[in-house]
Amino acid sequence: MKLTPATAALLGAGVTGFFTLLAGLSTQWLTRSRDREQRVWEKRAAVYEDVLVLVQRLAQDRQELVRDGAAGDWDPDLVSENYSRVFAKLEIYGSDGLIKAHKESDAALMQWLTAFVSWRSRAGQNPEIPQPGQNAAWDDFLEKARAAEATDEAFVAKLRADTLAIRPRRRWYQR
Repeated sequence: MKLTPATAALLGAGVTGFFTLLAGLSTQWLTRSRDREQRVWEKRAAVYEDVLVLVQRLAQDRQELVRDGAAGDWDPDLVSENYSRVFAKLEIYGSDGLIKAHKESDAALMQWLTAFVSWRSRAGQNPEIPQPGQNAAWDDFLEKARAAEATDEAFVAKLRADTLAIRPRRRWYQR
């Protein structure tokens, strides 16, 4: 079989068309992949920001309870529904290690709240903050508050590490 100029032109056009199509499909696939990663990253970042705000507000309320023995006005963002919604989103977008750290932090939160309510129920309407060692219920609350602070710090450290680890990767074709 002889290769005529017309056949060579058609063959060249076919090969060129195939590689043009392949390059276009590859570009589209890589762009969609990058966009999907970016969308997930943006959702994670928003959830992580909300979680961090809630953790910091809970820490401020805990410090106020330790300092004054009474709670001020509760932040409306800490209402059970909002709290649950933010942490439900964390269950969706968070890593396994972050979810585990949150469960530990949440357990510590419940322990210090329970200890506070226990002390408060025994102290009456106008409780005075006792000195350490004078009231076992208050000492238990202080101990649980310190433990909760430590678990919150570990949770925030895990949150920061997770945030830095999941940033969208820069690939060779994005440079």
